[in-house]
Amino acid sequence: MSEIKTDGAYQLGAWVGRKQAFAEVAGRCSAADAECMRQARESKHYRTLGMNWGEFCKQRMGMSRASADRIIGLLQEFGPQYFVLAQATGINAVEYRRISGAVRGQALLHAGEEIPIQAENTPRLAAAVAELRRAGRAASDAGSRAGAEAGMDDAAEQAVTKSEDLNRTLDQLERTLAAAVSETGRVHGLRLDVAQIERLQAIVLAQLQRMPMVQLMQIVVRK
Repeated sequence: MSEIKTDGAYQLGAWVGRKQAFAEVAGRCSAADAECMRQARESKHYRTLGMNWGEFCKQRMGMSRASADRIIGLLQEFGPQYFVLAQATGINAVEYRRISGAVRGQALLHAGEEIPIQAENTPRLAAAVAELRRAGRAASDAGSRAGAEAGMDDAAEQAVTKSEDLNRTLDQLERTLAAAVSETGRVHGLRLDVAQIERLQAIVLAQLQRMPMVQLMQIVVRK
């Protein structure tokens, strides 16, 4: 696993240069990437760049602080093997918890065989995880029929999955709005005449009025 060097000069710049198109979805993040983020946060060397952790995440890794913390949390909870399985099979955190009993260190136990959790074993891992998923769903369905308690557990897991999806949507919205603000900033400092200033104001206000969240806030204020 690659590591960030922690000498006096600190190699943040070189590492971040590889991360400009970083995918914040944990399932697309490698174990080495997650470990690099963990080391960056814990070492606090980003301060040498005159940034706090949130600013470093947004400006140098292209993701929100919440997304980075979530990925580091998965690394700390599950270990690097989770990211290998996620990349190989598309499994998410909720599903991984369901099959975690079959994970033995750096191997996945299936049909009495231990499959090393390594990229070269992707086809075998994918087939094993698919079967474990089916078995997990079958057990969950049986438990739901047995009583309301199991049904509540399933609802809680679905709520966690929905929450993760919403977080990803908000992260995407954050990046989109940040790009729009950056584009608007291109006219900052230019010598605009009165008509051009009024046009810029009209453009910004018109787009704000179209935002459902702004409309909702206006309705709440009226009440």
